[in-house]
Amino acid sequence: MILCLGLAADPTFVHGLRALAAADLPFAVVDLPTLALYGDVTVPLDDLRATTVRTGDSAGHVVLGEVRAVWCRPLNVSVAAPAPGTARRADGQYQALCRVLEAVDLPVLNPPWREATNATKLLHAVTLAPVGGWRTPRSCLTNDPATARAFVRSCPRGTVVKGAGAAKTWAALFGSEHERLLPRLRHSPALFQERITGPDVRVHVVADRAFAESVHSPNVDYRTTHGANRYAPLDLPPTVLEGCRRLVADTRTPFLGVDFKIDEITGDWYFLEANSMPCYEGYDVRADGAISRAILDWLTAPHPHGRTWVNPRSHSGRRSSRPR
Repeated sequence: MILCLGLAADPTFVHGLRALAAADLPFAVVDLPTLALYGDVTVPLDDLRATTVRTGDSAGHVVLGEVRAVWCRPLNVSVAAPAPGTARRADGQYQALCRVLEAVDLPVLNPPWREATNATKLLHAVTLAPVGGWRTPRSCLTNDPATARAFVRSCPRGTVVKGAGAAKTWAALFGSEHERLLPRLRHSPALFQERITGPDVRVHVVADRAFAESVHSPNVDYRTTHGANRYAPLDLPPTVLEGCRRLVADTRTPFLGVDFKIDEITGDWYFLEANSMPCYEGYDVRADGAISRAILDWLTAPHPHGRTWVNPRSHSGRRSSRPR
């Protein structure tokens, strides 16, 4: 049985559950808001595999040691709790499950806190780009308006501005409307990047398998565009493919959504980020379910040591997770 942890309101989570059901695989579902309202989590510190999740509904309970693998898309739902007591309960359950899934000897896709650099975008980029052997756009993270103005003026092809942290934000082309807002930087920094004109590329990597798609969009952030984007499957250059595999092995996360820009003039690839909890359902539909099949293959494959998954095609041969 595969244990699925997430939110029933998350379309990506629901997409994954449908793939499990279509494949006729046994699985148990834990909806985190329902767990906070009606269930509980018991963690025996001397045996993490005996951790028990009681859902409070007809599904009863699940013991970690009795499941084959875990697929999780956890979010801390305490901020939306209806009462302070429920908020504390939701936060405690979230913190406990994240710690257990990092340490338990089971295959987990993906351990929630395994790739933490994405909490700070620029640190994330400069940390992971060398692993893949990629360059990044010229960038400036600042809360100083004068520094931001100087950087913008140094970018002849334009500047993209985006949030600096883990919260989801939309990228935008810097314009006069942003110029007027620069004084607000003193209260919250932003990330400025030199614009790379050309297609976006999203690569979903599951262990050593990669599924790439190019995106041509009339807007800087193609996620904000509906009906005008052009999507096409893409064969990755061998160096990019191997870099993605190295990234999976180095971060010890078996499933990543890796984002690139391709310079339309030079053909150079620029690394943007690697998301360890990607929203992949739209890409999966266009790929006729190939990403879901790779995820299910990973969840049902034999993993002799759940916490020591190895990417078999990684050049380094490094473990993708280490016993703690």
